[in-house]
Amino acid sequence: MTEHLFGLTVNEVMAYAAIANVVLVILLAFLTTYYAWHAKRQADASHQEVAASKRQADIAQQTLDLLLRQTEQQRQIDLSAVSFNLEAAIHMVDQWQTRMRSDSYPQLPDVIELRPTNFSSSVANAEKFDSIVAGNMGAALLYISEAETNIRVMRGANPALPQSWLTPREKAANALGVARFKLDSARTRLRTLTEGEQLRAALRGDSPAASL
Repeated sequence: MTEHLFGLTVNEVMAYAAIANVVLVILLAFLTTYYAWHAKRQADASHQEVAASKRQADIAQQTLDLLLRQTEQQRQIDLSAVSFNLEAAIHMVDQWQTRMRSDSYPQLPDVIELRPTNFSSSVANAEKFDSIVAGNMGAALLYISEAETNIRVMRGANPALPQSWLTPREKAANALGVARFKLDSARTRLRTLTEGEQLRAALRGDSPAASL
């Protein structure tokens, strides 16, 4: 007699069980494939996000490097301009000191100028990189202005009356002497600063031209 289970023969039950196992295997395979595909999508998305973040970081670093180079270039431009105007001011003060040493009434030009026209802006630029240089230049500017005032008094005096121009000439000469000392102090400090930057650039492996 054939045995039955739930109205099915043993062979039928085994056949249905085999079918169920096949379906279960297919389902598990499908689920495994789906989760593997989903995990790959998430991994790809993560990789894309990482790549995008890296690109953004690279762009930000490039932008920062560019800004730093531009800042350094502007600093070197300001440094060169300050150095040039400092040397020009020293030259002009030296010329006026020679005029003031004359025993007779000196020949004075119509326009009294003892410093470069943009010397004040150079003082402001010097403040950006060294307060000592700027301080000496600012002090020199005050003494130069004092000398200019006394020289203008001399120009309005009577050359035939020494008592009318000897005192302002002495005051102008004294002011120029102090101004010359302040300018020389600023130049010495500026040279030390420049040499220090050149040394640091050499230690970093930069070319000297890039640091000037």
